[in-house]
Amino acid sequence: MKKLLFLAFLLGLSAVSLFALTIPQGRLYFDNSKTQYNTIRFVYGSESTTYVRSMTQDGNKWYVDIPQNVYNMYRFTFVGGSIGTGTYQQGFSAFKDSVSLQLEIYRTATSEAQMKANDIFVPENGDNWAQGSWMTLSAWESSQTVGTATISGTLPVVYINTENNAPIVSKDEYLPGALYIDALSTGYEALGTAETPVTGQFKGRGNWTWNGFDKKPYRIKLDVKQKVLGMPSNKHWCLMAHADDNLGYLRNYAGYMLSEQIGLRWTPKTVPVELVLNGAYQGLYFLTEQVRISGKRVNITEQEDNATDSVSGGWLVEIDNYEEEGNVEFWEGNGQRIWVTMKSPEILSEAQRNYVTGQLLSINNALYGSSASTLWSLLDLDEAVKYYLVQELLEDCESYHGSCYLYKDRDRNGQQEKWFFGPVWDFGNAYMRGWDTWIYDQPQFAQYWIGQLATWPEFQNRLQEIWYVFYHDQLDTVRTQINQMAALLTDAAPNDGARWRNTQNYCDNSNMSAKRDEFMNRFNHRTQWLYSQWGEGIQPTQLDVEKTQEEPSQGRKILRDGHLYIERNGQIYTVQGSLVH
Repeated sequence: MKKLLFLAFLLGLSAVSLFALTIPQGRLYFDNSKTQYNTIRFVYGSESTTYVRSMTQDGNKWYVDIPQNVYNMYRFTFVGGSIGTGTYQQGFSAFKDSVSLQLEIYRTATSEAQMKANDIFVPENGDNWAQGSWMTLSAWESSQTVGTATISGTLPVVYINTENNAPIVSKDEYLPGALYIDALSTGYEALGTAETPVTGQFKGRGNWTWNGFDKKPYRIKLDVKQKVLGMPSNKHWCLMAHADDNLGYLRNYAGYMLSEQIGLRWTPKTVPVELVLNGAYQGLYFLTEQVRISGKRVNITEQEDNATDSVSGGWLVEIDNYEEEGNVEFWEGNGQRIWVTMKSPEILSEAQRNYVTGQLLSINNALYGSSASTLWSLLDLDEAVKYYLVQELLEDCESYHGSCYLYKDRDRNGQQEKWFFGPVWDFGNAYMRGWDTWIYDQPQFAQYWIGQLATWPEFQNRLQEIWYVFYHDQLDTVRTQINQMAALLTDAAPNDGARWRNTQNYCDNSNMSAKRDEFMNRFNHRTQWLYSQWGEGIQPTQLDVEKTQEEPSQGRKILRDGHLYIERNGQIYTVQGSLVH
């Protein structure tokens, strides 16, 4: 089974890069604490020749000295076993296949990160064919003190103490306790102190992220609303572990940041922190706004459970990948079964269930019908397009399969309120397939509705306009912010690795520089591929502009004397909202 998985890994790796790499002059190190090989050989090669060199043991740290730069060598591997050192007149690919498939010698493949002298290669786990990443020698040495892993001092620190230090073991039952946040010198405002903490309740959260990892995500419910780390006041928060993210914890951050840049109506805010739970360091987390109805979050009317009147809203629902009690189920127009989980209200009266089921079926029927006026009277076009563009930029192959939210406000004055896609949530499957496939094209997971939605001319036309603005005005900002976040996590990431390395399914991101480069490589390739499909897009006739107290936020885009202006109600404004005449 491992061989089959490894062959799939090689195919995926070859899709990432076909370029040979350079081995630098100097001493290269290998962390043997996970693999525990008795002998280690350092193997590299070209299309015609393969070189095998012995490594020298220094505790768990093994090393090899390279006398001079070696150029255009293919992916490096470490092997244990009886293969002798020397030069083999056999191409690298054939040699590794012989080692792997015929001799069945354990082999550890490196990541794409560039090798540097005095860096150390750290496998991600101890299995055969384990991939890993390069990190600095000093970072590796500090990561070996797993028992004393501690805060980096570069991020705010969240301290949680449950009553009697009880462990958080349930997603269903809250434990009482208290919390305080030491902002250190990060520029954020502290919340409470060790002597005067903020009281609240704590429990687990997530599905795969809760069951598949030792590093757990949590939910926080404060007793009193609090403004937390610059985010608007609320009781409800999430501590996201991102233990499944092997791209430098950047998948979800990039998704939220893209959502904000592209302009969805509300995007969850997230701030990286380090967590100390009941006195024990837990590593790097992201304190994140929970998706729920609130004036500063999903800003719609909140509807009571089991209501029998005014059932047109508000609604917050999730297209889900789990069949659970209380779901609304129906068949998509292409024959796929859709499950929709009720987030608010959660417990439905017969009137509520009939209403929301009828609404979802109406959207489904209109989507597979021929009336554009009916479809876009039910579904907001702009939010549908913006939500889709975020998912496509991150090649999120599970985007319309789970954690896909929609919401609708209550109808007013006899006017039907539309359904809006969003907010975005959970990009754990971003960049899992490559970058040259539409997310709805032969997806790994069923992608409900979007394959049909993308066929509508109105959708494609608006997409061209929103893509134009993103490509010309927002793309550089996105790249800058991703790089800034990666830099912010540089010191905390190795400490997180020290805390959780060798635990269940954990993805080690200790080398943030390498992980940033890997993420940006995928993001840039994806953006380039979308450009090859869409070109520059179409300059929009409608343009979102900065809101002012006096004026609405949209108008007709016009050019005059080489300058861009907005026309509204016969008045001309600059893009920033200033009145020209």
